[in-house]
Amino acid sequence: MTASRPVAAASSADFFGGLGFVLLWSTGYVAAAFALHGSGAFTLAVLRFVGTAAIIGLWVAFLHLPRARPAALMHAAIGGVLLQSGFFGFTYAGLRAGVPPAAAGLIAGLMPLTTALGARLLLGERMNRGAMLGLLLGLAGVLLVVVPDLRAPATRLGYLFVMLALLSLSLGTLYQKRHAGELDSRVALIAQVVAAAAVVLPAAWLLEGFDLHLSPRSVGGIAWVILVNSCAGLLLYLWLLQRGAAGRVASVFFLVPPVTAVLTAVFLGATFTLFDGVGFGLAAIGVWLGQRA
Repeated sequence: MTASRPVAAASSADFFGGLGFVLLWSTGYVAAAFALHGSGAFTLAVLRFVGTAAIIGLWVAFLHLPRARPAALMHAAIGGVLLQSGFFGFTYAGLRAGVPPAAAGLIAGLMPLTTALGARLLLGERMNRGAMLGLLLGLAGVLLVVVPDLRAPATRLGYLFVMLALLSLSLGTLYQKRHAGELDSRVALIAQVVAAAAVVLPAAWLLEGFDLHLSPRSVGGIAWVILVNSCAGLLLYLWLLQRGAAGRVASVFFLVPPVTAVLTAVFLGATFTLFDGVGFGLAAIGVWLGQRA
């Protein structure tokens, strides 16, 4: 009995850590919608990355952590270009182009399924019938929600950005899990956001001219994105990856679409049709089924 308690405690900590991450992740779409009222998409991404690097960097400066190997830092930076600049840059661009936050959360919620598909195509891992069925159900749910929005050309471009964000997130998750496990999670996050800022900075400058118009709404959204989503949420995610508990995150990731939908209804006044409800339900079942398989 005594030997099983630490294992059970660790499993419980990983599970609730996964739930906490999903909740923090889901609030990011609402916060971004507020922040984008006074900021360009890539400008918001730069603010997120630079703010995160400054806060976590000050913390790490007082910890006297062991010096990291350059190769490990390089792996973390490559992962950051995918996980950070690729995912958040494209997501914010999609939201700016008119994609509803709930729909963006719905598409990103397919990450466990698309990551499993990527592992099958790139790493040769086996993908069984249950996972494939889950992927099909998830895609069907997404189509029910997004197809009515595809009439507007700007929205079509926005959904293309969100799909590119999902691709970046899936590839970044595979890369991070495979190559960047030896770094302290705080050092890894700094390497990620510094590399991501370097990639997104030219787009913010050349395409938007650092478009920033501060208001109480936008300042609140930017602060939440940096402090809660980036610093707290991603540190939690990287910590779970280091513990080998990525499966705990993935096992509850099916909650991202419904939680995001509820948050957008409460804070943004979003309304949903019957087809939307069926779509969100199918996507959640698909992700749950795929992860269980």
